[in-house]
Amino acid sequence: MSRGAVMLAALLFLYCGLQEGQCARILALLNLASPSHYIFNRALLIALANKGHQVTVVTTEVEKHPVPNMKTIVMDGIYDTSIEYRDPVSLTETSAVEMTFITYDWGHYMCEKQLQSAGAQELLNYSSSEKFELIITEAGWGECFFGFIHKFGSPPVVATSGIGVPPWISLTTGNPENPSYMPNFLLPYTSRMSFSERICNFLTHIFVTFLYEYSYIPRQEALARKYFKQDLPPFMDIWRNFSIVLVNTLAGLDDPRPLLPSVVPIGGMHIKPQPDPLPQDLKTFLDEAKDGFIFFSLGTNLRSNKMALDKRQAFLEAFSELSQSVLWKFESGILPGKPPNLKIGKWLPQSDILAHPNIRMFITHCGMMSSVEAAYRGVPIVGIPFFLDQKVNAMKFVKRGLGVQLHYDKLTKESVLTAVREILNNDSYRTNMRRLSAVFRDQPQTPLDRAVYWTEYVIRHKGAPHLRSAAADLSWYQYLLLDVILVLSTGALLVVLISYLALRTLYRILTRKPTKKEKTK
Repeated sequence: MSRGAVMLAALLFLYCGLQEGQCARILALLNLASPSHYIFNRALLIALANKGHQVTVVTTEVEKHPVPNMKTIVMDGIYDTSIEYRDPVSLTETSAVEMTFITYDWGHYMCEKQLQSAGAQELLNYSSSEKFELIITEAGWGECFFGFIHKFGSPPVVATSGIGVPPWISLTTGNPENPSYMPNFLLPYTSRMSFSERICNFLTHIFVTFLYEYSYIPRQEALARKYFKQDLPPFMDIWRNFSIVLVNTLAGLDDPRPLLPSVVPIGGMHIKPQPDPLPQDLKTFLDEAKDGFIFFSLGTNLRSNKMALDKRQAFLEAFSELSQSVLWKFESGILPGKPPNLKIGKWLPQSDILAHPNIRMFITHCGMMSSVEAAYRGVPIVGIPFFLDQKVNAMKFVKRGLGVQLHYDKLTKESVLTAVREILNNDSYRTNMRRLSAVFRDQPQTPLDRAVYWTEYVIRHKGAPHLRSAAADLSWYQYLLLDVILVLSTGALLVVLISYLALRTLYRILTRKPTKKEKTK
């Protein structure tokens, strides 16, 4: 570390010591193998480190620019292992039921690989007496790392969710989850569902949550016990005692829904209001796009170079007929048949590119990070969703007039040109996106400031049990008042039955014909 960085760290430590409450030691368990999720969470960690907190982060990503007060423990090779497990491009036509099994199996497989990594082993070798005032963890597909929460004495926990409010967050926090108007994150529905869609949504919600609690979590517990070599409390109990959950939701794009005080919306906390300068070659290409440019990226987990050759060719032929320049995040250094108006790059600064004034549209897979960035920058989209929440995100854009959708399996040169020209020739998409961007930016504090405030709130108060809903302790039948309904229904049925028997008996008495013996008296 340079002398300047050392001096900065010392000044931050002194500053923090003068504030209400001392600087905290924070452990961040960011084991989800997704670079975009790390970018999302990294913004919070850097902001905390800049305020003097000592942050130790376990991640699959190498920190290219070391940050004072932030130590990174890298689990090498985990991201490549994730990509090799199953090609995400193949999941585009997978049903919600199949996707649930696939993602839970993927989460279990990846968690074991992570615990076997040198980075995780380094943390496992830490003494249990190591003191952390706070643990930050991602809410989903990495729960075997909950063992570290117990190992270090169960300090307060702040969870983050890059995909909004998946069902297991509502399950563990007691946050309201009503399938009648809250679409499951695996289904391409909006809050206004038809009768058949509500049936499908309800059954999917029951299936996803049941499998999570009674199959996936027990497997994660067994996996953790194998590597931590100690008794661990039930993971659902650990989950239910998290202090707060920071969720990547966005007013205006996501359908309105009730949130508990412990579920805090911080959508887009990773976005910098002022974009960073672009590399000179990239800036020149975009500045010289006289008819504007189109940006094409499938995010960090999908790879354009893994697309079928006919799909790739459809894009190339369509782009060759456009007067606009095209910038494509393409993971191979060579793209045969590349037209003159197309520039490729293995890694591109997406949010900064979306802020360029010459951009005309964003062709995207509709991952949540990309969706939020497009909304913040006011750029209309052509969505090509593949799996998980991408389909429901694409539907949000389409229903709100913010973009159009392409189906990967039906993709042709003609369908690409039709979608692109619809955005180019219809200003309503850009107008609607700019309106959404204005709503996004109109907040009393930035999403990152809000995330930092609530994280430090948990540190200051050594947890936030006063924000915890009693609904988290209720079983599903208690939460739905089924036990109360059963008792009241049984009581009402008994009253009706007793009344019926009494009336029948009275009727028989009143209508009974006298016997011959009674007549002779």
